[in-house]
Amino acid sequence: MKHMTKTERVKAAINHEPVDRIPFALWPHLTPYDQDPDLLAEMHFKFYTYLDLDFVKLMPFGLHSVEDYGPVMEKYYKPDIVPVITEPFIKEDSDWDKIIPLDASKGTLGNQVIYAKKMIEKMKEADDVAPVIQTVFSPLTTLFKLVGESCLMDAIKEKPEVVHKALATITANTIDYVKKNLEVGVDGFFFATQLANYRFMNDETYDEFGEKYDLEVMNAYIDDTWFNVIHIHSFTPEKEKSMFQRLVNYPGNCINWHDRWAGPTFAEARKITDKCLIGGINEELHHNSMTFGEVYGHIKEALDAAPDTGIMVGPGCTNYEDTPLENFLAARIATSKYGQK
Repeated sequence: MKHMTKTERVKAAINHEPVDRIPFALWPHLTPYDQDPDLLAEMHFKFYTYLDLDFVKLMPFGLHSVEDYGPVMEKYYKPDIVPVITEPFIKEDSDWDKIIPLDASKGTLGNQVIYAKKMIEKMKEADDVAPVIQTVFSPLTTLFKLVGESCLMDAIKEKPEVVHKALATITANTIDYVKKNLEVGVDGFFFATQLANYRFMNDETYDEFGEKYDLEVMNAYIDDTWFNVIHIHSFTPEKEKSMFQRLVNYPGNCINWHDRWAGPTFAEARKITDKCLIGGINEELHHNSMTFGEVYGHIKEALDAAPDTGIMVGPGCTNYEDTPLENFLAARIATSKYGQK
């Protein structure tokens, strides 16, 4: 079939139409550079062009959605050593009042908008345009990152009204962040939730503290975008702990999860949802522990078992930064070779 542009290829995959080759993307953090939006855009653009990626998932650092609330943080600026919060954010009840309305054009959130703008500009200047999606955390995920698991779970049980107040504020701030990213031209969002898992809570609790606020954020962008991914994060390999079956009904046309180590598999997922499936790469082991040839086999294995349409190849979550560049390249070459369905 005729050669497609990257945008045509991604749109065809989303719509379950034939593609000249299956779309491919990778998304490692770029920790040495991700505190400077200009430098981050420059380095991400180099990574994008070297591997000829079909779309860009922007990679703000993992605590970008919490820093503007003022937690004490330590940053290391080294690959795979991510920033951490070093002191409890909630030491007394009044500390919940530090979760305040923010202006997403300023501070750390504003830097991620600049990063998105710069990345899109670089792609246009190079005449190498592809879809760009911005990472956005669910409000409950942001609160979890800010106050910690123990504090959050205790508060849900003991002072739910305080949690709801915090989530309402975070939701409004997240929607503002979404709007600012739309203004600079992103094509959609990578909506990431880390607590949609029965390890943390049951369905009733997630209804109240998760989905209610998730949908407020998603409904703020779904009508103005065309490429939206739901990322279901897992911390354990037991697929029965994932809320996959409920989150596939969220607004969005793509779903990304740890299909190679937590499940469900591509084949199992296709029986559950007709959304475009993004995965096939086990980010936990394959890139930095396999040889070039083993990466080839890993990709071939995924594509041999995948549906013929409605898929893209990518990691189940963030790629490790210490992955040899030749292994990233092997994944790209293998997808091009075996991804001509």
